Amino acid sequence: GPATTATTLHLLDPWLTPVPTGTPGELYITGPSLARGYLGRPGLTAERFIANPYGPPGTRLYRTGDLARQTTNGHLEYLGRTDHQVKIRGFRIEPGEIEAALLEHPAVAQAAVIARDGRGTDAGKHLVAYLTPAQTGSEDIGLDHAVVRTFLSARLPHYMIPSAVVVLEQLPLTVNGKLDRAALPEPHLTTEAAYRAPGTAREEILCGLFAEVLGIDRAGMDDDFFDLGGHSLLATRLTSRIRAVLDAEVPVRAVFETPTPAGLIRHLDTQAPSRPHLTTRQRPHPLPLSFAQRRLWFLHHLEGPSPTYNIPLVLRLTGDLDPEALATALNDVAS
Repeated sequence: GPATTATTLHLLDPWLTPVPTGTPGELYITGPSLARGYLGRPGLTAERFIANPYGPPGTRLYRTGDLARQTTNGHLEYLGRTDHQVKIRGFRIEPGEIEAALLEHPAVAQAAVIARDGRGTDAGKHLVAYLTPAQTGSEDIGLDHAVVRTFLSARLPHYMIPSAVVVLEQLPLTVNGKLDRAALPEPHLTTEAAYRAPGTAREEILCGLFAEVLGIDRAGMDDDFFDLGGHSLLATRLTSRIRAVLDAEVPVRAVFETPTPAGLIRHLDTQAPSRPHLTTRQRPHPLPLSFAQRRLWFLHHLEGPSPTYNIPLVLRLTGDLDPEALATALNDVAS
């Protein structure tokens, strides 16, 4: 990395290997001016001050916890903190990368991205972006959710696109001048479409299922599932709820193709009823064989008697034993 007379900087991956130019990595510092550790905190010292594989024996690297990348002109671009990493739906995300992409928008002066808990009981975490405009008159710069989402879609993968965008006059700061994450307001997720109430009982139920899965108060016929914070996992839960409540089989793909109640209601009208419900039936005699039992029956007739699938098992029972009930139970399972 770039070096001075006293300090050398390294951008390394989790295996302490230098990252290529333009690739995010954690920033490490080494040099004669590096401290020996934290006074009275041996555990934290061992975690942050590690052996330096790129220097003479006995030298150390300090893990700053900062995420950065080196540009083609040799400058370091700060991307955020590694201890702010979040995991959403199986993807490990560094909010600093999203913030850096947001700052490329000419109308954005400051950006902060955090993960908030979903409003529904099963909604999980979702990303929220907080922006400050680069100039006054936010109505002229178009920093709405649709514009920001389109802008980021050309730069980031889909799982890093925030589900909500909040424009503030300024970001809240602590007394130390750092971002006060606890003071960031809860986003109010809405869609661009005006609220249109359901007109039939079936539409009302479907809108209610949208609101239930998303954890919001209400959803209109033209409200977009994904603009309201939905994602692929919640789309699966929505189709499951539709199957259980409306007795209709709607594929998850339909939610992505027509993510509004008005669009999905048309799928409900063309789809056949869902799979048959489990009901109590008359028990036949003898009981039909399962697939595994049919296989063993076939192997027995093909190869003859064999101890291959005999599993010795010892059961130790306590209390009064009913031999007749035990024999009946064993025969019921084996027959």
